[in-house]
Amino acid sequence: MNRLEKSQKIPVMAHLVLGYPNLAESLRTAETYIRAGVQVLELQIPFSHPTADGPVITAACREAVRQGVTLRDCLVAIGDLSRRYPEQEIVVMSYLNPIYLFGFQKFMTSMEALEIRHLIVPDLPVDENLLMIGSGRRTVKLVPVLAANVSDARLGQLLHMGFDFFYLMSDFKITGSAFSLNPRLKNLISKIKSGGDAKSPRVGIGFGITTPEQARLVTAEADLAIIGSALIQAQREERLEIYLEKLKNAFAATTGHA
Repeated sequence: MNRLEKSQKIPVMAHLVLGYPNLAESLRTAETYIRAGVQVLELQIPFSHPTADGPVITAACREAVRQGVTLRDCLVAIGDLSRRYPEQEIVVMSYLNPIYLFGFQKFMTSMEALEIRHLIVPDLPVDENLLMIGSGRRTVKLVPVLAANVSDARLGQLLHMGFDFFYLMSDFKITGSAFSLNPRLKNLISKIKSGGDAKSPRVGIGFGITTPEQARLVTAEADLAIIGSALIQAQREERLEIYLEKLKNAFAATTGHA
């Protein structure tokens, strides 16, 4: 039996690129994440020029694109995972270009049909949610991606737009960079938690988290540690399950559960 099958949930949003190293293998990777007990599964639709991402995720995206993986393929894959793991929370991440080519309304209708609640589009201002891709029911919400230097005025505006999930960059960087936590993050998280229209919004911190210890450090302040490049690198090196087990054990140590 796989050592990870009976894992408890851990406060991690685990990222993968659908279609890397191929579509079937990316689904098996998603299942490995789920068995490890990650709280949120983040599925990225591949795009050839992922501007917010570092070299590891960029290479994974380009390999998936090279193989011809389409947004429609990704929707089928997401649906398959949703049906087989209905209790697993899934967040979808995409750049704007694939959504634009597919059609905004058609894409959002697909997200609603798949019961996806949150969507990350790093290069789309979240203000455009209602104008460009919001459906009448608005069951899918964009996740604002914020840097630590966001102004108070801008943050206040976002808090009163009803967002219930915020993605904070650990520092001013791209994904896969060296780990650091901007000293402004703690105050920023406090403002998000205490203000706005949404009830108890969740906060995740990503960009540069590599080790289980760093993930634990992040969740001392935020609800979720968002990990992507480190997981893809572990997969490349055929040590993904070892990495996930270390991650699980690191959080078990903080709660006193083995």
